[in-house]
Amino acid sequence: MSGGRKKVLITAGIIVVAAAAAGLLYFYRTQTAWVESPPYQRVSGEPTRTLVVVYSRTGNTLGAAREAARFFDADLLQIEAPQYARNMKGQMLAGRHAGEEVTTTPIQHDPVDLSRYDLILLCSPTWWFRPAPPLWSFVENHDFAGKPVFLLMTGNSRRKDELTGKFAALVEEKNGRFEDSLFIRRGRIYWQKTPDEVSEEVREALEARQSAWPLTAAAN
Repeated sequence: MSGGRKKVLITAGIIVVAAAAAGLLYFYRTQTAWVESPPYQRVSGEPTRTLVVVYSRTGNTLGAAREAARFFDADLLQIEAPQYARNMKGQMLAGRHAGEEVTTTPIQHDPVDLSRYDLILLCSPTWWFRPAPPLWSFVENHDFAGKPVFLLMTGNSRRKDELTGKFAALVEEKNGRFEDSLFIRRGRIYWQKTPDEVSEEVREALEARQSAWPLTAAAN
């Protein structure tokens, strides 16, 4: 091998390694940095008949859930799962549990009485093509008593219908009526929609389903 060709191959190798390192660093940042969204507060002082439940590890899904809550002027219930912290350990555990299709994991949230609501929206990031384990745990822990349930997922990849179907079956097992699901693709790891773009897509999708919502879940 000539000296010139060897230098070209070494240079190309360095570029590939540098690009891979940059990609990994960017991926790590997207999985550990918190994405802020405008705070949510209900407009009406009257009790609402719609509940939005959300688990969000990095804030992306929380932004989408807040937009859904604004659409319905709904109550918003946020789930916490400290074991999936925004660090490498938390990310590795999240990936492992998603791949193993874990459905039971410790969660924390304010007390909630589902009997007060006529519509329940469950909002989750997409981990390995399925809702994140904290949402499965929330469903396992509650009796939905015939309430209609809608699933909103956000993610950078895609969902798999067979896995969403398992989640729907769990909702039905817990006496909920699984109505439908919506997947909002935020982009790819190296290209992300802005929070405003995601919020607009959420609102448009909910407006397009206007006829599906109970009359008591009136949208603004």
